[in-house]
Amino acid sequence: MIKFDTSDLEIGMYVSALDRPWVGTPFLFQSFLIKSEKQIRQLQEHCRTVEIDEKKSDPSLANKFFLYKCKTAIPKVEEDSRVIVATPRHESAHSLYKTTDKHFEEDLAIARHVYKATTSSLYTVLDGLRLNKEINPVELKTCVHGVVEGVMNNPSTLALFSNLKSKQQDTVRHSLNVCILSLLFGRHLGLNEQQLSDLGYAALLHDVGEIKVSQAVLDKHSRGLTPEEKKEMEMHTQYGAEILLNTLDIPSVAIEVARSHHERVNGKGYPKGLRDKEINYFSRLVSIVDVYEIVTNHPGATVHISCSEALKSIYMMRDSFFDRELVEEFIKCLGVYPIGSVVELNNGEIAIVISTKPGKHLLPTIMVVKDNKGLLYQPQVVNLEHFKETDGLSKLYITKVVDPDSVGIDLSDYIIREAGMGR
Repeated sequence: MIKFDTSDLEIGMYVSALDRPWVGTPFLFQSFLIKSEKQIRQLQEHCRTVEIDEKKSDPSLANKFFLYKCKTAIPKVEEDSRVIVATPRHESAHSLYKTTDKHFEEDLAIARHVYKATTSSLYTVLDGLRLNKEINPVELKTCVHGVVEGVMNNPSTLALFSNLKSKQQDTVRHSLNVCILSLLFGRHLGLNEQQLSDLGYAALLHDVGEIKVSQAVLDKHSRGLTPEEKKEMEMHTQYGAEILLNTLDIPSVAIEVARSHHERVNGKGYPKGLRDKEINYFSRLVSIVDVYEIVTNHPGATVHISCSEALKSIYMMRDSFFDRELVEEFIKCLGVYPIGSVVELNNGEIAIVISTKPGKHLLPTIMVVKDNKGLLYQPQVVNLEHFKETDGLSKLYITKVVDPDSVGIDLSDYIIREAGMGR
């Protein structure tokens, strides 16, 4: 592997690694062949250096690689202004912290705009359906592709918004959160652009049938439903499929997901009691995300648990409720400490996970918000990867996930307020 300055990149080079978390870039895959000047410009915009695999690059660049190795034979130390750089061991961990950086604030502002705009548009779409109006295909497409683009360009901060609990959580916010997480999952699985678009439609509209369920039943959030109410609630899958079947320009897979996202691989789901691979692939995918979002985020859930505990529970339900392979990939996608988790560090400080890197989920980027006495800090962004010692140990690391309420943190208010964005 050769570390290249992005100003020296050429078409035909094979990128194997970036100098920043892949999830925070617009690139669909973690490694790829540079095929256009546009990709080079994007790499220059997001990275200072990248690692190039000579063996997978165009053979005609062999001489270029030789000359570049000669040019960079003398090591040069550079500081990336977007991350925290290593310093001598005698310095305290806190001296390595950095006040919330502008890059993160800008990404957060963009993500918030995407989230708010899509929420507003989806309310309009569902209100129209309640009044028996036809869905505007252009408006719906704008909704879906706005989220797809947001996930491609601002995945970490958009994921952060999807994890912010809201007292006003409803079908729209739940559906949008499921859409965001499903697209992050789809990106992790390597789905192509068309597949991601179809998945976006399917996830965003998976609960559209709830508009035909009485509000009294919806307000119970599946708790204490009578047999008749339970039957009515379960009809939302059929209603959803019917609505989408009569809507223009809806991918067929979205219709199937609306119908079968409550099917379970053991055959004990509804409406048809399908088993295993009888259930559509996207339905199996969305069903995992749907349950995860409800138990971690939805105010109507019977019990709320942390993101990490939710993943453990879902893992225990592989092969019974959920597809084993998809469950394992979902856990790899979100990591041990999913974005939005509130964690305690070994020095007693409290932080929020704001970004993760594939393959290094134990060392996410965090925002430290409270000291070990529970006092508020000015938010400081810390990349835990930069605290890893040469012997493999870290002098700053996460010890456990904590309940936000137990440490006095309301993520919904906190992230927005501390990033200086207002309401």
